[in-house]
Amino acid sequence: MGSSDTMALLGDTLIELSERAPLEKISISNIVDASGKNRKTFYYHFDSKEALVHWTFRRDMASMLLQHANPDTLVYETQGAGTYPTLPYYVRKKIGVRSLDGSPFILSLAACFELRRSYYAKALRPVGADSLRAYLKRLYTPAMEDDVLSILSNRYLPRNNVRFLAEFYVGALVSYFAERVIDPSCTDLVEDMGPFDNLVHSSLEWEIKEQQLRRNL
Repeated sequence: MGSSDTMALLGDTLIELSERAPLEKISISNIVDASGKNRKTFYYHFDSKEALVHWTFRRDMASMLLQHANPDTLVYETQGAGTYPTLPYYVRKKIGVRSLDGSPFILSLAACFELRRSYYAKALRPVGADSLRAYLKRLYTPAMEDDVLSILSNRYLPRNNVRFLAEFYVGALVSYFAERVIDPSCTDLVEDMGPFDNLVHSSLEWEIKEQQLRRNL
């Protein structure tokens, strides 16, 4: 069995176990016993159970992006510790010199969570440093910073302001989706968005434009 197959087996095992127990009650021993693997194999691929949760998201998200987004717009991580450079995780779709369309990412993210709604409802409940919510913020904040820089298009904005915009919009997006995924009364994650599925990037574009106009007065 290849490395990717082993990772998939461990991820699928965790998902299956989560159908019968809360994620916090599932141990690495439970995962290796149910998968027929051993702890050495688990730790060869993942540092922790939380890292496995993060990987299952990355696998599912990559699958949705490859289905729903133009390959030329997909964004991949660079090689590094804790990264998965073969799995796309974001979309950067330019629709003008200083405009981006974030809707393919939003719709792919919703489709990812809908793919295993009950699993992600459990995975998105924790809010600690190693939680999926925290991972999503760490993963997408740098990508959103790059989006801000793309919208700026060589115009000046202090780096701490760029970081603030990225953290604010990513934090809002993660919290919005997490609460809707967890809410059993929510039957469609994006139904309420209607024509506003590009709200994040159109709002960024507007705020940056207004800031630049004030700066030039």
